[in-house]
This record gives sequence, C-alpha cells and structure tokens, in this order.
Amino acid sequence: MKKEVTIIKKIYLLLFLLFSIVSFSQSETTVILKDIDTGLPVEDAVITILRTNQGLISNSEGVFKLSLTRPSTIEIYHTSYKKLLIKSSTLIEDGTNIITLEKKTELLQEVILTDKHPQDILKDLIKNSIKKLTVPANLRVFTREFYKKNGNYSFYNDGIVNFQILDEKRTVKTDILVEQNRTIGFIDEFDKDLLGYSLNNLMENYYQFKYLEKVLNARAKKEYDFQLLSYPQNEDYLIIRIKPYITIEGFLSDYTVLYDNRKNLILEVSSFLPEERAEINAPFLDFKNRKIYKTEYKTTYRLETRDYYLANSKEIIGFTTEKNKKETRFEIANYIITTEFRTKTFNYKDTEIFKGKTLLNKKDSILTEYWEIDSGVLLTEPEKLIINNLKK
Repeated sequence: MKKEVTIIKKIYLLLFLLFSIVSFSQSETTVILKDIDTGLPVEDAVITILRTNQGLISNSEGVFKLSLTRPSTIEIYHTSYKKLLIKSSTLIEDGTNIITLEKKTELLQEVILTDKHPQDILKDLIKNSIKKLTVPANLRVFTREFYKKNGNYSFYNDGIVNFQILDEKRTVKTDILVEQNRTIGFIDEFDKDLLGYSLNNLMENYYQFKYLEKVLNARAKKEYDFQLLSYPQNEDYLIIRIKPYITIEGFLSDYTVLYDNRKNLILEVSSFLPEERAEINAPFLDFKNRKIYKTEYKTTYRLETRDYYLANSKEIIGFTTEKNKKETRFEIANYIITTEFRTKTFNYKDTEIFKGKTLLNKKDSILTEYWEIDSGVLLTEPEKLIINNLKK
C-alpha cells in the first residue's frame, strides 16, 4: 500500500511538472520600458535572453514581447541608461509589465581637449573595431522596409534572413540565406529599379564602417569641425561629433560616433543630412543623379565578453526622380534587428544563397507568422495600420 501511494505521488509530481512546462511554454509577456524620470518610452533598447542569446529591441513605444519556454535572465541594455538584469520569473505572464530605466548620470557634456586630432582617434577606432568584430559569424536577423511614394505609403516587405559573414583577406564576404519573407502593397516595374537597399552592401558597410569614409581623408579636416566630447550617461564612453563648417557648401552630413574609451571600440554610429544641404545631386551609393532630400542612419553594435557584432540598424533615404518631366518623391526606411548571433557557421549549397539586391523582387515564402513571433521587434499601432491599409 505504501509503495502504491509513493507511485501515485510520483505520477502527480510528473503531471504537475508537465503541466507547468506546458503552461510556461504558452505564456507571453509584454514589457514597456520607460525613463524613470520623464515616464517617456525608451526606444531602441537592446534586450538579450541570456539563456538562448536571443536578441530583441524595444520599439518607438518602448514595448517588447517575451515568449519563453524556460526561465531565463534578461539583459536590458541602452547606451543612455544603466544596464539592467531581471529574472523572467519576476514578470507577470500573459500581462503587461512596466520597467523603468535610470540614466547613469546627469553631468553636463564637456569638450575634451587632446593632442591627437579626433579624426586620427576615429581612424584608430575604426581599425581596431574592424579587427575585433567577430568574424566568421552568422547573424539571424529580421529585416523590413517601408516605402513611400509622393508622401503616401505604397509598399512594405520583411523577412527572416541569415547573414553568413566570412573573413576574406582585408574585407568581409556575406552570403545571404532567406528563411521567410513577404511583400505587401503595389510597386510598378519602373520603381523596382530605383528602390531598396542592397542587403549585401549594407552588411559590408556596417562591418567595414564605410559610411565614415567621407570624413577620414585629409580634405575632411577643412570641411568638418571635429570635436571630442564626454558622454555624461557613461564615464567609460566618449563621443566624436563631426559637423560640416557653415562656410563649406555641398552634400555634407552630420556624424556622431559613440565609443568605449577603455576598449577602443565603436558602439554606435549615426548620421543625418541637415535640411539646408538637401535637394543636392549626391554622388554616392546607388543614388546617382537623384536629388536627395533626406538621409539618415544609425547602427548599434553589441559588445559581449568574447563577441562584438551588429545589434541593429536603421537607414532612411529620401530622393526625387524625374520621368517625362514629372517629378516623383520616394522615401525608403530600412531596419535590421539581429535576433540570434552564432559564431558557428553552417554549410549550404550555392543555389541556396540569395543573390538579389533586395527582398523587393523575391517571391513570398511564408511558413509561420514570423513577424509576430520571430522578429525581435513589435510593430507599433501606426505601423500595423500602414500594413493593414496596404493589404487592402
């Protein structure tokens, strides 16, 4: 009899554990990040599930969503705030959690005087960062693009893409394998030749810091004002700010480079084109003979104990073209979020490699609702509305 009771207890325990596992696997947790002082949402925070190294990012509403099969520690990182580690078990399942982030300090930003010119500091930074970026590696990313034509959203695409980044002498080689993708909206054949960022070029640009080449030559010292600044939110970080002199005309953007001063590694690069320098024919990238009215980008790099890689990026380009004496305005916003980082590469056939420029012309391949469960970033309500309208 005693033996039977023991067996029954073991069965109940086993059923309880199975029920707990199933229940946990079905739970979804929503988190809203807010500034502890202002109450405003914190955008572009990098969230890492440390058990699986899965990457997420908070959207413009400060929101991200967790769907875990096992408990884990969650790291929340933003260059402007104190890093936060939380246990998933402390969060309300199937509910909304508000987490506040605290800025590191409120000190004023200061100009730092140095014997070494900031441009030379930047050159050393780029050289060391390229050397330290973890290659070979595989980045599993969620990529998406919004298209506007004459001020109205006309097209959208997204997908789950693997970037196999390989070391090739002094540069990097990227093989792209597309898991799933979709396109929504309408785009005519003429526009297809104009639109879309080249996925291969983007990753090479990010891993070689090519967008900074314009401010690295000797002439740039005469065109730009270079400043080395403190970063009040983190005493280990410094900023190099590069702004064109008012007296110099031309297609010249403003640049900001945030870097870890102790490790000599770049953490963020951002740039934007001032309004007064817009509508100029820009001899760069794939936008030759087009008038640029808007261009900006931001790339964020994640630095772990052993690894250093691209966490996310955002690029926007706005330009005008002319056909049959009629001007058309286009605007493209491209986003990349690294959801999984692996140092181990995998084998594949040459026929499996995506060799097109963008996902724009690729036939849809939808196996799951990956944009909901595997994207690393939640669509905001305005973005959902845009996509729903395009579906109609």
